[in-house]
Parts: sequence; structure tokens; C-alpha cells
Amino acid sequence: MRKDTWADVEAAKATKYEMSAPLSSKAGPREYERRLAHDFNVHSRENIINSTSGGGAYEGVDDCQMSVSLAEDVWHLLTVDMSLQRLLALEIVLEFSFMLISSVLLCVIAVCEGNTLDSEIMNQKLLLSLTTVRISSDSIYGWQERAPSTKPEIAMLALLGWAHWLLLSVAGAVIVARALKPLQQVVFAPDCVYNDEFLSIRMMILRKHVILYDLQVRIQAFSGGEIMDLPLSTGTTGYARWTGVFPLTMKHNIDENSPITKKGMDKITNIAVTVTAIDSDGKPVYAVAEYYNPRGWIAGRPEFQGWFAKKACYPRMLRGRFGDQFRFFKVPNDSGMRHPTMPETTHDDQATVNEPVTGPPVFLLDFDNFHVVHNEPDADSPV
Repeated sequence: MRKDTWADVEAAKATKYEMSAPLSSKAGPREYERRLAHDFNVHSRENIINSTSGGGAYEGVDDCQMSVSLAEDVWHLLTVDMSLQRLLALEIVLEFSFMLISSVLLCVIAVCEGNTLDSEIMNQKLLLSLTTVRISSDSIYGWQERAPSTKPEIAMLALLGWAHWLLLSVAGAVIVARALKPLQQVVFAPDCVYNDEFLSIRMMILRKHVILYDLQVRIQAFSGGEIMDLPLSTGTTGYARWTGVFPLTMKHNIDENSPITKKGMDKITNIAVTVTAIDSDGKPVYAVAEYYNPRGWIAGRPEFQGWFAKKACYPRMLRGRFGDQFRFFKVPNDSGMRHPTMPETTHDDQATVNEPVTGPPVFLLDFDNFHVVHNEPDADSPV
């Protein structure tokens, strides 16, 4: 099997978006555009939702009718939809707003008790409001005598202190809920490939020290509202385990029983793949990717292309094969596969090395080839 050299990789990185195969009359938008990078973000939740007309919209229906409760909608907004930056900004704004509202309420009580509202009173009440956000009064006033608070003021301070405790409890619960969300442990190649034999989807674990157990994989094709399962060529629903160094290429056999053969690749608009697993720490792992047929009607829509207009190319279904990623180095004296930094060898009846071999076997991974696809012509292809 042909192996891509490091020079091939450098050429792919140095070449800007260009056609890597002759443009045919059937080619879809950006079908032969070459990627410069891995483009992991093309499989983000935002892209998956927005790439198909914003995820859909309701006509003639008030959005409020789709709500089961306001509390659940707010909780979902805080724990899922809102970005971390906005969440932190919201917490800061609420803290300062709480202190300002507290000082205003204390000023209102002072006025009701017959005090004159002036800058001194406002300053005193603003300082007093800081005690409601867990700042001790000694830190504010120091060790000095001051007029004791009145009963209404004490009651208001107690109420404000409880309200701030409730605010901190909710903020802490939101932080915990977001912290318990599964980490992203895997990434998919930005494009998938197919030929007359297989549909191939490439995946890799992000952190090489992580092991995934009981990987469950499901691949589905979509065509005109019809959803079709594409079983793995292994005849199983997944894999027992996978380690962090090796890329995993999941294959579907395109034979006479394949929905792709029966339907025809040109009728397939998009393909989705989901992966669920348990990582080596016992935490759940969820991942999804969706690939679009450049010659399908979805990819051809101007609304779809507009979403990716100033971004990396959308995730595509490309006819061809993945660039090879592996170079195997089992021991330093492997013939024809010696790394330049490994010691010289001698070959007699039994191969020997000048220095003892230590350490585990080494497998070199050409990570720059993770996104590289070699296009192939599609003339006279059954799919």
C-alpha cells in the first residue's frame, strides 16, 4: 500500500485551497477544495445545528408553547446554551447589581425612619450593603463605635444575606452541573471518504493516555427523509476498547446489501455517526459528526453555503481514500524502516544491533495527515 511521505504532508500544508482533482461537471460546491488544517470545529454543536437552516423554525407557533416550564428553560440556558464567558459576566453583573439594590433598599428604610437622604447616608448604606456579600463589618468600619442598626434594617440585612446565599448556591450548582458534563475525548476527521468497496470514517482520541472501553458506533445515511442504518463491516456494533495513539477508521461495506448501493450515493444527502463509550476514568464519552454530500441538495443550497462562506469547508463525503498516517518501527533494525536517529545495524544470519534495544515498540503517527484525502475519479462507479 502506498505510504504518504513527510514531503507529501509538507506540500499539503503549504498549498492553499486548490483543486486536488479535475473539476467535473457533477462536482458539488467546494468538493475538491483542499484543507489546510484538521478543522475539528466543523463538527461542533453550533455547526451541526445551524448548517441545516438554523436547526429549523416554527411557523405560526409561539415559541413559549414549546416550553414545559420556565425554570427548566432557564436552567438549560445556564448549564448548556450559555457560553462560559457570558456565564462569568452574568455572575459579576449580578454581584454588583445585588450590592447596588441592597444599598438602595437600606436607604429607603433610613428615609422611612426619618433620616435625611444625603451623600453621607448613601455612603454609609452602600458600605453596609457590602456585609450582605460576605464581607465582615470589621473589614469595612474597623474597630470603632457606630450607631447600631434598627430592627427594620436588621431584618432587611438578614433577608439580603439569605438572598445572596441563594444566589451563590445557584451559581455553585451551575458550575457543578457544567463541570460534570462529559469531556470531549475524541475528534473526527473533517471529511469522510468512500469508494466502490467501503465508506470510511476516521476518528482519533485526543489524549494519548486515555483508553476508551465498550465503544458503540452507529452510522446512518439520510435520503429524502428516509433514514438508513449503515452497519460496520466488522459485523458488530462497536469495539471492545481503543487506545489514545492509534486513529480508528470505521468502515461500512458497500456491497449489494448496503443501502448506499440500493439508493445510490448521489441520492444520499448526509451521513451521521455517533460514538458512545466509557473512558479509563469511568466517565461517559459522547461524540457526533455529520458529513454532507457535495452533490446533494442540502450542500447545494445557498443558505447552507452561506453559513460556511467565511469558514473552513463544510464536512464532506468525498470519493477517494484517506492519507496514510502510520510508519511502524518495531525495533531499530527493521529493514527499510529505520529512523535516522536509530543506531546502525549489521545483517548476518541473524540481525543484530550495535546498541541494545530498550523501551516499548514505537509507532510513529503522522498527525498532519489526519485530514488529508486523496480524491479518486468517479467515472463508471456503481456508487
